[in-house]
Amino acid sequence: MKYFAIISTENLVEQVVTAPNNSEELKTQYESAFGKRCIETFRDGSKRKKFAGVGMSYADVEDVFVLSKPFDSWTLNKETAEWEAPKAKPADTEDEYYTWDESNLSWTKNARIISTADAELVATVSTSEEFEAIKDQLSEDVRAQLGLIS
Repeated sequence: MKYFAIISTENLVEQVVTAPNNSEELKTQYESAFGKRCIETFRDGSKRKKFAGVGMSYADVEDVFVLSKPFDSWTLNKETAEWEAPKAKPADTEDEYYTWDESNLSWTKNARIISTADAELVATVSTSEEFEAIKDQLSEDVRAQLGLIS
C-alpha cells in the first residue's frame, strides 16, 4: 500500500490517501484529480522523516513533513524534522515541569499540582469503586487537596 499527502498551495497537508503498490502513474493521476501536489509519505518515516498527517506542513527544501511551528523563534532541525527552541529545555522533574515563554524567549518553571506518580495512578481509574480502591495509595498532599484527610 502506498500513501500520498495532498498538499495545498500553502504546503499544508489537507488529506492523506491510500493506493495500491503497483500503480506507477498514481501520483500524476491524483495530482490531476485533486488539482494539487501529491507527495508520497511513508508509515515508517524512511523518507521525509515523518508520516504525513492532516494539518502538518511539507517543507520543500528539506523534503520532510513537519508539525506546525509552535513558536516564531523556534527553528527546524533538518536532521530530525523537529522544531527546536533557541535554548535547550531543562529537564522536568517529579515536582516541576517547563513551558516555553515566547515573549521572554526562555523556559518557565512550573510546579506540578499532582505528582507524576499520582497522575499515573489516577489515570487507571474509571469508576468510583476503582477510586475507592486506590485512594490510600495517593500521596498525602493529593489526599489533602481532594479533602480525603482532615
